[in-house]
Amino acid sequence: MKAVMYHYVRDGVDRLPNYYYLDITDFRKQLDYFDQEFGFVERESFLAYLRGVRSTPPSGVILTFDDGLRDHYEFVFAELQKRDLWGIFYVPTGPYQTETLLDVHKTHILLGEVSGSELLAETHEIIEEKMIPHRRREEYKTKTYKTHDDIKATKEVKRILNYYVSDEFQTEVLDRLAARIGHEPVDVSDYYVRPEELREMYQNGMTIGAHTVNHPVLSKLDKREQELQIHDSFAHLDDILGDMTLRTFCYPYGNDATYNEITVELLNSCECEWCFKVESADITDEDIGSRPQALPRYDCNEFPYGEASGSIGTNSK
Repeated sequence: MKAVMYHYVRDGVDRLPNYYYLDITDFRKQLDYFDQEFGFVERESFLAYLRGVRSTPPSGVILTFDDGLRDHYEFVFAELQKRDLWGIFYVPTGPYQTETLLDVHKTHILLGEVSGSELLAETHEIIEEKMIPHRRREEYKTKTYKTHDDIKATKEVKRILNYYVSDEFQTEVLDRLAARIGHEPVDVSDYYVRPEELREMYQNGMTIGAHTVNHPVLSKLDKREQELQIHDSFAHLDDILGDMTLRTFCYPYGNDATYNEITVELLNSCECEWCFKVESADITDEDIGSRPQALPRYDCNEFPYGEASGSIGTNSK
């Protein structure tokens, strides 16, 4: 059983020449490939196995989509309905509460407007020592300023803005970067799935899961801050959907360093049934039995037709 992760899936980006996304044509080809090679896991079979009702693991692919992007309603949902497939959509709730873009997506948009090398140079002009926590300063000094091509520069920008810069300075740095490159604002209502669209997806067989409030690296937060990110995201989705019949979650950014034992404890306390991280591995009996809050997921770019268009050549964050 394989879980596969997607982010941007669309038919093109007019005003963002470097934006990375999976073209909808390639998405369709990849679904055809999965159907031929592995098949798809039915939702009820997955839940029965997860809950111990079914003893043999189902085989096939589980489709997951992160960040509550409007792509998922406009392109993905329609395609899944045509094929009688289901998907799991992990939605950060902050944009519905503040009507602003998440910082992680501001970074993506800026990287779509200018090259990674240009944005990296501007980032280094802005970053001050006070913006980097003491425990990360040596790592920042030794692991940055070493890029020689645009793809590496893009990844370095994301590493700095997502991991090195303190959360309290993230928005300030991004706003200053936007001003320096002449960024044009993006309409939030066109960027994320709208509440009524999310309800439509839910009512038509899609699973909706939580993805925190504003997409932080959870391991950087104390217990109270993590609790607010997890519990508030579930509560707001309950309000939108009417009542979630099951609870699932996935970690922002997703690697093992982005969550900790506190995160898992909090997920268990709010009756989250399973959670995905990012790891290139199949889901095994041991995963289901001993670590349901750390199920592995492949990135779609690890399979045929999954390479993204744009500046990075990957569909991940």
